[in-house]
Amino acid sequence: MKKLSLLSIFFMLAVIILSGSPLRAENKYAVMKLDGAVNPVVSAFLVDSIKKAGDAGASFIVIQMDTPGGLMDSMRDIIKAILTSPVPVVVYTYPKGAQAASAGGFIMLSSHIAVMAPGTEIGAMHPVSPALNFLPKDKEGGPAGVMEKKVLNDTIAYARSLAQKRKRNIQWTENAVRQAISSTYQEALKLGVIDLIAEDMDDLLVRLHNRKIDVNGNTVVINTKNIKAINYSMDWKQELMNRFADPQIIFLLFILAVVGIGMEFKNPGMIIPGVVGAISLFIFLMAIQIIPINVMGLILIIIAIVLFILELQIVSYGLLTIGGLIAFVLGSMILFDSPLPGGHIPMTSIIAAVVFVLGFVFIVVRLIINAHRERVTTGKEGLVGLTGRAFRDFSGRGKIMIHGELWNALCDEPVYRDEEVEVREVRGMDLVVGKKKPQS
Repeated sequence: MKKLSLLSIFFMLAVIILSGSPLRAENKYAVMKLDGAVNPVVSAFLVDSIKKAGDAGASFIVIQMDTPGGLMDSMRDIIKAILTSPVPVVVYTYPKGAQAASAGGFIMLSSHIAVMAPGTEIGAMHPVSPALNFLPKDKEGGPAGVMEKKVLNDTIAYARSLAQKRKRNIQWTENAVRQAISSTYQEALKLGVIDLIAEDMDDLLVRLHNRKIDVNGNTVVINTKNIKAINYSMDWKQELMNRFADPQIIFLLFILAVVGIGMEFKNPGMIIPGVVGAISLFIFLMAIQIIPINVMGLILIIIAIVLFILELQIVSYGLLTIGGLIAFVLGSMILFDSPLPGGHIPMTSIIAAVVFVLGFVFIVVRLIINAHRERVTTGKEGLVGLTGRAFRDFSGRGKIMIHGELWNALCDEPVYRDEEVEVREVRGMDLVVGKKKPQS
């Protein structure tokens, strides 16, 4: 009887476990978003989240992506995390109307399963950099410059290796890099660039069910039945830094810092420009810890602003302004440098910044300089040359009224009440005056 009872208990426990009771491990998958430019903050968040999801026992990971591109190093970090993930990573270009451009295209190629929503597009993976000129072509149609060849060929090889790893269309991948072609979601599926098209997350789960995936040499079967989503999101610090981890924002912060602090130094007591400049400088210093800048570019921009200000002090017939313009544009172009779109400052932003800085220097700074050059009209020194009236008759020392104020006055000749006198000199708290000469 005892043996029978023990067997019955073990049998019942086995039935309970197999029937999906709470004792059984919960079936779950991870969801995280890549929304916006690919930068170090986004990269660190995704790499950390992918690791946490794997350690937590997620069946698979879904990265919802909508990006115009970003920094090469950050993109590579994300791809490394995907390639080494112990669980399948699904990269889903979502929602409808989203894009997987430039860096996003590379990330899609690296995924275990690449999925796109209707109305989305992928491609435009050609390297772009203000420091490189891909327009001059050689006889074979490639870039003429040696550095341009190195960057383009390295980018093509990297994209091809990802396509080969995931058995995707290698020729399309090369064209997306070499010729910057893009494809719609339907074209991408037809050409073998992606694996699935899904309307939304519910549709995605249906299409993923029972799909077999090779993960680092092991076959994994995805089961989405009664599966639960676990969302991974940035904390408030990451969200804040992500908003400032953009080359254009960092560039704007630097310009505001220089202009604001410069105004405060030129005209102390304005307060607001100084506060704005100080805050901008603080955020700028935090942001460049995330996205490293080219120090030479920063120095060129500072030199440019100094040249603009010197133009107001020295007669150079515009030479200092021309030199400042060249230094400013070159410095802005090399301040950030990434071979992918989104990793540098667009020329439109550089031109707008040039106009803003020139307007500030030649209008605001000129007014301040001219104000400092004018004769002092306030304080004691501002009294020299003013006309006052004798408060009462006096000889030698007496009282005069100027602008409703009573002052001690010294005069070498007798002065009568209400007689006009002119201030010639200020001695301490006394005004040396003389009778005002009649105008002829």
